[in-house]
Amino acid sequence: MRLINVTTLQIDEYFGTGIPEYAILSHTWDATEATLQQWSKRTTRLRKFKVPGYAKVYGACKLARQDGLRYLWIDTVCIDKSSSAELSEAINSMFAWYENAKVCYVYLSDVKIPSKDDNIDVLSLFRRSRWWTRGWTLQELLAPTNILFYTREWVQMGTKYALAMLIQEITGIGEGYLRGTRRISLCSIAQRMSWASKRVTTREEDLAYSLLGIFGINMPLLYGEGSQNSFRRLQEEVIKTSIDQSIFAFETGSSDNTLLAHHPRDFAAQGSVRPSFARKLTPPFTLSNAGLSLTVPLIQTMSPYWVLAVLNCVELHWDQEDVSARSVICLPLLGRDKKYMRARAPVTLISLGADLAGGPKPTIRPKLIDNNVEHVRVGREDADTDTVTTGSTSSIERTTPLEIQDLTTREDTEILVSYFSRIYTLWGNEMDEAMKGFAVSEMMLDSTTETPEQGFMLTFPRGLGEYRYRYSYPHTDLYPNISFFIPSAVAPPMHHDRNSNGNNREGSADPDGHHQSQHPRHGEGANYEYVGIYLAVDSATRNWACRILDLGASFSGMRSDLQEMTELGDGLILGKSEEWLHYDQQGDVIVAARTRFKTVKGKPCKEAIVVELVFDVEELLEERDSE
Repeated sequence: MRLINVTTLQIDEYFGTGIPEYAILSHTWDATEATLQQWSKRTTRLRKFKVPGYAKVYGACKLARQDGLRYLWIDTVCIDKSSSAELSEAINSMFAWYENAKVCYVYLSDVKIPSKDDNIDVLSLFRRSRWWTRGWTLQELLAPTNILFYTREWVQMGTKYALAMLIQEITGIGEGYLRGTRRISLCSIAQRMSWASKRVTTREEDLAYSLLGIFGINMPLLYGEGSQNSFRRLQEEVIKTSIDQSIFAFETGSSDNTLLAHHPRDFAAQGSVRPSFARKLTPPFTLSNAGLSLTVPLIQTMSPYWVLAVLNCVELHWDQEDVSARSVICLPLLGRDKKYMRARAPVTLISLGADLAGGPKPTIRPKLIDNNVEHVRVGREDADTDTVTTGSTSSIERTTPLEIQDLTTREDTEILVSYFSRIYTLWGNEMDEAMKGFAVSEMMLDSTTETPEQGFMLTFPRGLGEYRYRYSYPHTDLYPNISFFIPSAVAPPMHHDRNSNGNNREGSADPDGHHQSQHPRHGEGANYEYVGIYLAVDSATRNWACRILDLGASFSGMRSDLQEMTELGDGLILGKSEEWLHYDQQGDVIVAARTRFKTVKGKPCKEAIVVELVFDVEELLEERDSE
């Protein structure tokens, strides 16, 4: 490690444990930077002491002397860039060098103290500094504990600790990571990638190389390989050392290699992604020439070709300082027989919590237990239970009156996620038919009709069990190949709520009680056991509702009953804003619609509402109790 002696201005070299205490300079480069060869010549550095690239080295040396330090490191003159081996070693060591520095001086050459006549304050200049946009300065911000910020005139603006809140606004990096109260190593991969999403470097490969220390990895530098190859190699090295599946939680819009991202900007929206810290070990996953092999829970849909793979990470949604919602992150996959490719539609990877997406908060209602109202409170997102009870403490009695946050199966499935060319050759014709479903909006439209604003994506987090889909109403609004219901029916005018005009709704989608009609639950010839689900969207408020219908013993399952079911659902919610629930439970059945997201390219509708259907509540609760 080369260091500048701040007294003699000579370059000294140290190794291993013999490295003395030193200050380090972080800055942005310009065309006048000094090199190791130039600085080593006394006459050159004396002759150019007023040149900006040299002057900041002099200024940093002066600060180090004032702080009682004998040495300074700066990337321009302490690395021999003519040696590719030394450059590679320095880049792989740089995070540690900044981390071990006694103090880091950040020199903001484009921030000057405003004059009395300037109509701008210094903090505005601080926010707009070029230093916040450069790739290399990300690790220079994160690695050192003690950072001092200076203007062009070497006037101190404050420390990283003191300015943490402002820096958080500028960079999106949490205050805890800036102040050292949270460890960066516990941050999700996706979140760390998001910090680099808007940064740039002069050499395209450096955008990947500048992240080596942030992920605690090393790899050789291959200038000339291009940004995509260098970023792919970075991700491959991260996968070798981490079980964090958030590395796959990127937007696929700019990527034709849907196994790994092309650029940190693909993670720009993943700043709130956290590890899930589930109470089980994540099975290992590997990347090979065949694709990505991983073992994850799968969420089924109505389509035989679409599944959602549940990753071991979540997105947290914040209401001021508290977590108001938590969303499971899933990969939408297209394929069959445990061999899939990543889908670019119909869903994005992050399921935005309804609370923060502009809709009303889900209603939680107390239910009657032994003719007494159970007392309910809303707890923190990591609470074990949200119910205050007296008397019996059985799990089902304790939890049933409240929403169950996580409805996903705990059963893992080993799958292969491969490339389009490989999966398409297996099931091209079938997949073509499924893909046509994403043109549903085009089929529905005429010259005067706009793309549907909202639709429901039907999912089964724990599978269908013994239930099977029977009917929907209107029948033409269901697209089973993509598991979407795009409602087109309009509520009767006489039922309109004053505040809920223009309600579009689905009458019902009713799974019957058997694998096949010839094998009824209670013996040959017995009646089916039906579950009726009512879904509605309000085109005026963009709110939605999901309800379980009490069909009664007389329900025959005939198509003629569907209109009656629709009227039953209308009677539950129309004119009753408090009944527009995003969660409903009856016995062993739950329907939840607590998540919505913008669809890719606005197909098959602009916004999808995820509907979760569960038919085994008792087993679900017993499963959660055993964890």
